[in-house]
Amino acid sequence: MCARFEVGGVIHKPGDEIRAISAGGPLLLPWAGFARGEILGWWRRQGGELLDVPAERFAERADDDGSLIWDDVPPGLVIRALRDPRGPKPLLKIVTRQATPDELGRFRHPRFPVLDRPLFRVA
Repeated sequence: MCARFEVGGVIHKPGDEIRAISAGGPLLLPWAGFARGEILGWWRRQGGELLDVPAERFAERADDDGSLIWDDVPPGLVIRALRDPRGPKPLLKIVTRQATPDELGRFRHPRFPVLDRPLFRVA
């Protein structure tokens, strides 16, 4: 699901304020969970907005022993996130997908962050 990610030498975890890029430019939002990619349509109908989260690497927490297993975010890709506008304050949710068999074998977790090309450019 993406238990941690690193950018600029700083490791972020759920609960941290995360720098993301939106259509309106950079913003800071608290990381408050995950959004299943399979239901992005539902999230969008709730007012959710896709975001780019620049990152150099990420970690999954293995289900069997709780260890963090790190990997690089490939060059030119970002972690896909969603701005959840529901509630009194907008929140950031990392978009996830089902892990492939190879990813499940390596990371020992059934969900995986969506790594994608950026939707937005930073001015």
